[in-house]
Amino acid sequence: ERIFAKLKYMLPLINIKSLPAINMLMHARDCGQLKGVHTLVEASSGNTVASLSVIAPLFGIPKTAAIVPWDIAQGKLEILRLTGAEPQLKRDAPNTPTAIQEAGTRGQQEGYFNPGQYSNEANPDAYEKWLAPQLWEQMDGKMTVMATGLGTTGTVVGCSRYFRKHDYKVSLVCVICPPDEAVPGVRNNTKLKEIQFDWRGRADAIVEAHTAESFLYSLRLCRSGIMAGPSSGFALAGLLHHLEQSKQAGKLDSMRNADGEVVAAVICGDTPLPYLDKYTTHLNPSDF
Repeated sequence: ERIFAKLKYMLPLINIKSLPAINMLMHARDCGQLKGVHTLVEASSGNTVASLSVIAPLFGIPKTAAIVPWDIAQGKLEILRLTGAEPQLKRDAPNTPTAIQEAGTRGQQEGYFNPGQYSNEANPDAYEKWLAPQLWEQMDGKMTVMATGLGTTGTVVGCSRYFRKHDYKVSLVCVICPPDEAVPGVRNNTKLKEIQFDWRGRADAIVEAHTAESFLYSLRLCRSGIMAGPSSGFALAGLLHHLEQSKQAGKLDSMRNADGEVVAAVICGDTPLPYLDKYTTHLNPSDF
């Protein structure tokens, strides 16, 4: 098998979420939804609102309000402040609106707009337009597997649409967190219930990866010269689990291309820099 890393942190805003951020605003502008808007409000783990905050002024919108998890990494919080976003920490609690619901409600106020990345079709459309065709071209049409962690699920939904539209045989491995674990930017089954996209209909395999191994594989990627964060390590761990399970079940041959190879791509969405304090939390001294 051959595994390639798609380094989407090489985008100007050093994270993959800048793609849906600009696409959602372009779509909203074309639909006339940004007239009179002075503030964007969005629920996010961090990267989407950081991207929106930089991009929004290009559309005449000076402010971005960010509803983020209460336990957001300190480094990510500083990036939000650096990019000009106004963070509001949100803790989940029974019988209270979720961050997504709160952002939707605030976005209905005069002068506010909620891009709504968890249900906005411009999110997966960005990956269908830009990421999937680029992947296919760069891999010379030989890719047979793609692995990504699930957050908004826009990546897998958009890429699936492109691959299926062109009848490209690419198996999509969706990686999720186990219950009661957390990795920045991705979700477990419970949190995925908040997502409105039909990601399950797009997944060829659903695999769990743990927090500690996500940071460990991120560390290994960094020491190989690929400065990829924990969500990238998460996707790589899930891919390796899937390949091993497929091998043991005698299903690996179904993922081979015409050359007899299994060629996989792992989506690397951001860098480790916002999460540096988390590595010693989740890893043992011997891991270093």
